[in-house]
Amino acid sequence: MTLIEEEFLDYARRATPRVLTQMDRDPMSPTFGCFDRNYWHYKIRDFPSSILQQGVVVLDSILRGSIERSVSKELIESWIVGAIRALVRQTRWSGSVDEYYPYERSYPAAAFSLYAIGYVLWRWPLESPPPLKTEDWRGLRRLARGLILSTETQASNQQAAGLAGIALATLLPNLHLDAEAHHTLSDKFFSTQHPEGWFPEYGGPDFGYLTVTIDALIDFHDATGDDRAIIAIDRAVEFLLQLIGSDGNLPWTINSRNTDYVVPYGLVRAASRNPAAAWLVHQLFNGINTPEHFFNSIDDRYHCHYIFGSLVKAMPHLKKMMPAQTPKLPEYKWFEGCGYWIRRVHKGNTTVFFSANKGGLIRIQRKGEAPIIDNGWRINKKKVVWTSNWWSKNWAVAVTGESVCISGNLHRVRYFSPHPLLHLLLRGASLLTFGKIVKILKWLMIFRPYSQTGPKYTRSICWLEDHLEINDKIAPFYGASAEQGPRQNHRHVASADNYSNEESFCYPKPKRLFSLNEGLDKQYIWPNGA
Repeated sequence: MTLIEEEFLDYARRATPRVLTQMDRDPMSPTFGCFDRNYWHYKIRDFPSSILQQGVVVLDSILRGSIERSVSKELIESWIVGAIRALVRQTRWSGSVDEYYPYERSYPAAAFSLYAIGYVLWRWPLESPPPLKTEDWRGLRRLARGLILSTETQASNQQAAGLAGIALATLLPNLHLDAEAHHTLSDKFFSTQHPEGWFPEYGGPDFGYLTVTIDALIDFHDATGDDRAIIAIDRAVEFLLQLIGSDGNLPWTINSRNTDYVVPYGLVRAASRNPAAAWLVHQLFNGINTPEHFFNSIDDRYHCHYIFGSLVKAMPHLKKMMPAQTPKLPEYKWFEGCGYWIRRVHKGNTTVFFSANKGGLIRIQRKGEAPIIDNGWRINKKKVVWTSNWWSKNWAVAVTGESVCISGNLHRVRYFSPHPLLHLLLRGASLLTFGKIVKILKWLMIFRPYSQTGPKYTRSICWLEDHLEINDKIAPFYGASAEQGPRQNHRHVASADNYSNEESFCYPKPKRLFSLNEGLDKQYIWPNGA
């Protein structure tokens, strides 16, 4: 057994009880098989979140011996059937399910739950079919048909999961689905991959969700034999490869949706024929059991319902990986499509990242040392907040091999606090609009297209011989003050904002307030001073 196999197995042994705890395992309970502990156990929610039924993948891994089994085969099989029936109970006649609030008609909940159930049922031994009833198959068919009639154009990982779920579902004879059901959707999906290798996630690339997409494309290929999936995966692997910094990590804070994790299954599967993918797996997942590894700061909801599932799916395939091949990375790279400017200096021991489409965020990643991070600016005026740390195509960009400059107005942002009355209004609006309220919520919490109402901001950086020069200018804005932004981003992404040691790696220091009555004009030099 290789070192990485031992690390994955050790992690799985410790984490599996956390996942099983999420499931109602009482066979007499009316919520038997439900993975939403807040619903069936704490009873602090009045509906179950269907996307959590992805936990069935972990049960399948226990059944097949990827994780050491401490319970009988018969008991695990009964839990799997219970999890499937729980999802059927949660599926409406329209084929819709919910994730965050009732009547939501959530696309990701439908896509990821069908993907998980389809994966498990497709792998079920033919000689002993699962003891599902006719009404169970009918419920799954409703879910699949509802998904076939829906699309997700803004979050590619969700559409990829939907494609994989539909493709797997068409292989289940009891669902009686059209074998060609995924063709039109897959044609549209593969056309969205950017030439640089990434799939769009609310306007740009996101490392965490790109690896979720790779996971889904692996299983889509297994189900369909469509080689476009393999081509897309290799292009995505090449994109990620070029973004590994001198410290062996990805530049988490520069991506479009602020995730600070990746998942292993698709990368491990790709590594059976792609040595560059094998190198990525070792770079990103060696040391998974150390407290500093990103896997250990992911919250239970996301850890249990798909991130851990990706790990246990990867475990049987680790031994099939090719020997890792260290790539030769370019000293300079400009990704025009997503606005990433990268310089590798000091003989490759330092990597400078600049995210032009995210307000000029800067990361300096160094071999054997902590990163240096500049998260841009926040402005406060009478409790109204603007930020430069916002993904947008509206930033004006000028770039050369040695320098890059962005300019634009700062984005106004806001905090959203839950309240019983707001939840009541949300539920009523969702019921009356047949779930279309989600578009308004995305407009308010994610896109905010007309929010560039702050003062003019310009940031330029230039690499000169052996140091980085940073110049910031903010136009006068009377009565307002500016301060360095923290690592947190205002754009709402449910799986983001996990704790990171990077929260203390801000540059320059010390943090202070600057009056904007006469504007701001600052220059910083790294590594010589501030």
